[in-house]
Amino acid sequence: MNRRNIIIGSITLAILTLILLAIMFIQPTHTISITFDKENLSAKIYRNTSKSTSEITSINGNSKIQLSDGKYIIKTSSKSGSINENSTEFTVKGSDENISVKTEYSQKFMSSKINEYRSDISEVLFAKYPELKSSFILQKEIILGNNADWYAASYQRGVIDRNSGDIYTVILKKENNKWVIKTKPQIINTIYNTKDIPEDILSETASRLSPFSTNS
Repeated sequence: MNRRNIIIGSITLAILTLILLAIMFIQPTHTISITFDKENLSAKIYRNTSKSTSEITSINGNSKIQLSDGKYIIKTSSKSGSINENSTEFTVKGSDENISVKTEYSQKFMSSKINEYRSDISEVLFAKYPELKSSFILQKEIILGNNADWYAASYQRGVIDRNSGDIYTVILKKENNKWVIKTKPQIINTIYNTKDIPEDILSETASRLSPFSTNS
């Protein structure tokens, strides 16, 4: 074997070694589509291993990023402080993924919006159901929806003989800059006894207005 063949053989071996190392250490990536349930949100993406959690990128709004297989955490926040910071865990395993990030308005944001809307909501609600103002006690109230355009409140009848203690819920929506009552005060709201209310709004209302909920 002459010197030329030795050099060619060495170069070939080096190339094969580099290809093998690339296969071992450069993992294929997949397209991860991240969708937020509200506008103007940002997030940091972390890779989560048994040894450590390390930040790999940050995003603003709905995004598509490339990630290799592994476990990840999305930590979501808003510059305005309108939502509670939350973490969403997901796993990439051999395929593209669609990740939906659900968030909740912060108590500070809800309080500011409720104070802003209270006069208009009270005017509409008590005009149709004056007994809510005279005979019921407000228990909880919340703002919902991607654009903070839904309002829900729970009321309990004031102390009277044989008071059942039942909780009544009413839901309103802001349409064309006016608040519209979407349900009469009732104990249970379902897709069958309400009209034009998305199921996710009904579900979140029931969960967060529950007397056992610690997150209103």
